[in-house]
Amino acid sequence: MTDSSRVSIATSTIVCVEAEIKGEVIIKEGCVVHPHVVFDATNGPIYVGENNIFEEFAVIRNNSEGQPMIIGDSNIFQVHSKCSAKYVGSRNVIGVHAHLEDGCSVSDDCSIGPKCRVFSKQNLEPSVAVYGPSNSHRITSTPNLTPTLQLEFLRKILPSYHHLYNKKKVTAAQ
Repeated sequence: MTDSSRVSIATSTIVCVEAEIKGEVIIKEGCVVHPHVVFDATNGPIYVGENNIFEEFAVIRNNSEGQPMIIGDSNIFQVHSKCSAKYVGSRNVIGVHAHLEDGCSVSDDCSIGPKCRVFSKQNLEPSVAVYGPSNSHRITSTPNLTPTLQLEFLRKILPSYHHLYNKKKVTAAQ
């Protein structure tokens, strides 16, 4: 981790030391950050809500000059996913090798399939599934669930096999 004075990690959040965090990043309660995840906030801050899962090699990069990237609660960023979106709501699943391009916005309860893209400046409405090689869209009928059991399991198992970052509690002023 570089520039730790601008990084705030809540006490109940698990961040493996192999993760890379640059710039102003605030990660709230209950998140799990796997090894080799990259948070790059060198161009603007990244604010992460509660109970998100960032799997191995996920890249979260704010490419907007000075504008914050906001990630809501209970999202899953799967292995090798990339996110440069300006906003990601809550309860979204970003699939393996999926890519949220610069400036796009993802609402709540969306599912982005493996290797799918949400293109620059595109705004997804709630409950949209993006799937297939042509990035087809459809509205889903059921909302995504909060990954409670997965979070509980990861919070127990990751500390047994990985070193974790020391954390600073997120204060109310932030």
